[in-house]
Amino acid sequence: MSVDYCWDDLAVFLALLRERTTSRAASALGISQPTVVRRLAALEQAIGLSLFDRSPSGLVPTSEALALRSLAEQVELAACRFRGEVQAMAGELDLIRLTFLDHFEALLIPILRGFHQRWPAVRAQLLASDRIYDLARGEVDIAIRGRQALEDDDVVVRELPPSGWTIYAAAHLPDDARPHTPAEVANRPLALVDGLPANLPIYAWLASLPSPHVMRCSHYRAILSAVASGAVVSALPCTVGDAEPDVVRCFPPRPEWDARIFLLGLRTILRQPPGRDLFDNIARHFADKPHLLMGRR
Repeated sequence: MSVDYCWDDLAVFLALLRERTTSRAASALGISQPTVVRRLAALEQAIGLSLFDRSPSGLVPTSEALALRSLAEQVELAACRFRGEVQAMAGELDLIRLTFLDHFEALLIPILRGFHQRWPAVRAQLLASDRIYDLARGEVDIAIRGRQALEDDDVVVRELPPSGWTIYAAAHLPDDARPHTPAEVANRPLALVDGLPANLPIYAWLASLPSPHVMRCSHYRAILSAVASGAVVSALPCTVGDAEPDVVRCFPPRPEWDARIFLLGLRTILRQPPGRDLFDNIARHFADKPHLLMGRR
């Protein structure tokens, strides 16, 4: 058995484990599909093992691949830490990758404007998504994330003011057609969200109510469209609902529906002045203006 393989081969192995097709793995790594195929073949030849079986739906990892996964991820984490330390020592930070919940774009504009004025040579790459990017693996540098804090020695965590939530209805509906108290929400057509957001307190409460019709939505924007149509009422974060003229609050947000929000940053990035500046200014901005997240008037 040869040991002639490198980190790039292991990166392809992990990408295939996560993506299950060579095309998606190539996209995730930013390389060509033939390169993925070539590196996988080289790795399998070097270690003398078959790592994936081919199927109509994609690649299926072998038992050997699954047994090697945790060791490969340890190598990946070490490589990310090494790269971060080198970058911190060199002090040549020119890109900060910031991921945030997809309804935070407008809230971050004044922060990013000031950052670019102070650090014109440093580019901020913005990744607005509900996808949970992995800071420890170096996928992003700073993250604004809901629901649960990350516990990792390489990541600094600060809790921001919570996100306020309430029930919204279509703005074109007459006032007497909207609920004005939580008790009046029962027995109305509702929209609920799928996935992890379904565990938020307000959606759990909505799911417990009797309703003649429940519409299932995949994300907040779909819920917003359904509410704006007048077909349903539903819950939205105040950061989304208050910014949309086609929907209105039915009553003020309630503290028991608040959702926790966390700011996370890689320590290696925060040791560099631009990274620390952006991280601290995000934290300070929302600490000084909690109503932006909480929706309290």
